[in-house]
This record gives sequence, C-alpha cells and structure tokens, in this order.
Amino acid sequence: MDRAPILSLAIAVQGAQANLPDILDALPADPAGRLEILLCIAADDPLPASLPARPDLHVIRGRAEALIPELWRDGFVAARGEWVATLTAHCPPQPGWLARALSLIAVADARAAAFGGAILADESSDRVTRAIQLLRYADAGPIAERRAVDDLSADNAIYRRAAVLDCADLLADGFWEPNYHRRFRATGLTLELVPGLEVLHRNRYSARAFMRQRRRHGRVFGRHRSEGRPALTRAAMLAASPAAFPIFALKQTRKILSRPELRKESRGSLGLFYLFLANWCLGEIAGYADALAGQTGGST
Repeated sequence: MDRAPILSLAIAVQGAQANLPDILDALPADPAGRLEILLCIAADDPLPASLPARPDLHVIRGRAEALIPELWRDGFVAARGEWVATLTAHCPPQPGWLARALSLIAVADARAAAFGGAILADESSDRVTRAIQLLRYADAGPIAERRAVDDLSADNAIYRRAAVLDCADLLADGFWEPNYHRRFRATGLTLELVPGLEVLHRNRYSARAFMRQRRRHGRVFGRHRSEGRPALTRAAMLAASPAAFPIFALKQTRKILSRPELRKESRGSLGLFYLFLANWCLGEIAGYADALAGQTGGST
C-alpha cells in the first residue's frame, strides 16, 4: 500500500488555468512521497490538455459553477495528508514555499490548527489586479515575524485536516474560513502568520468575472449571517444592508490612505476597487433577502 502523504495541496482552479504550468513547476515531485497536489475545479470548467503526467497530481471535480470555498471543501474531503494547504490558481507559490510548508508542519504542536502566509502584489500588475489586491489582500503583505492571529487568508494557508473535518456541520456549505477560525479559537486551537510562506498574486479574472464572483460570495455571506435569526431580525438586517457599502468604503479608504504601500497600489485602480466592493454589497443584500424569504443553500 502507498504511504499517505504528509501534505495535500488543495488548489482551487477558477479562471486561472493559465497559471497552472508555473504552479506545478514551483512544486516539484517529492521522491519521499510527502506531497499530493489536488487540482480542485468545477465540473463545467476546462483544464489544459497539456498537464504533466505525475503520480502526485490528481483532479478533483466539484459541482458545476462551484465557488472557491466549495472547491477547497472538496479538497479537504479528498485529501490523504494530515495537513492540507489551501491555495488558488491565481496565487502561484514562490520559491521556498514548499520547503517552508514542510518545515512548519514537521514541528507543529498539537494545538496548531493553521499557518498563514503572505500574498504579495506583482509589480507588473494591471489595474484590475491591483484593485483585487487592495480588496482581498491588503492585510496579507510581507510578514516580518511569526505571530498568533485570530484570522488569516485561506488563499495561502495550511490547515490540520482533522481540525477542519471536526467541523462537520460547516462542511456542507464549503470551506468559508472565518467560520472555521472562530470554531478553532473557541476550542483552544491556534492560528499563526509565519514568514517565508509566500505566494504571488497573479490575477486572471477579468473585471466582469470578478464582479460576478464578488456578488456570489457576498450573497452566501449575507444568507449565512441572517439564517436562523427571527424573522423580524432578518427584516431589519435587510433594511439596514444598503448602508454596508458607504461604511465599508469609508473604512477601506481610511486604511488605504494611512499606508503608503496601499496608496501606491491604488493608483489608477480605486474606481474598480469601489466597483468590486459595491458588487459584494449587492450580493450581501441579495443574501439577506434570500434568508428573509426562507431560501437556503445554493450559491447562485
């Protein structure tokens, strides 16, 4: 019988198939068999015909139109490793990523649930990519020292698989990491940001595709946040939800203006940044409406 790997990489592939050759080049086959690579992709998305034939590479097909957290969930379920890295094909690992990941899990203590790394901006990014970097990864820059945190980005993280599977009630909806992080903290498990675990944001979404992604994710967020509450509370949340955009926009603008590296990132991209943020808020409003109407599940 083949020995189980130590680390499984669940790479969510959504619109960034063009990055796969570079990602696989950055993850050489491990003669010791400590690694497996899971390309997690929706049933209706194509994969390049020229993927290399290597024994540690597996394709995990999710439902049609699957969201990235659902693809990650499928990766956790299919994985054989004790630890599972969650990545997206939009963020290729940098040199040294794999060695750093293996060194972290080799000495992890029993309370460690996850390690997170940096998601770096590409100096040659176009304005769509810069706007996404501002929106999604403004707090995921270079990490100077190892530290405990309450939250981290699953776009570059390593999780103890057993800790995730212990949250069986959350798995049906996918791996929406903030929900799991709250559960980990409540049970005494730890999350840490660590230096040296770096990926480079090389976006392949068009502006239109990313707007749709933000609406879909925002809708799930709004529905999850509102479901299970009394009808009057759900109605109040829906009524108040249009205020989300100006509140979030003001908060994020203050953050951008207070940090030189973000001000640089915002040049020529602020309009798209606000457009992407507005699409999330529209999705969130739709999620509150779904919950008020008693609609559950799905990810339209």
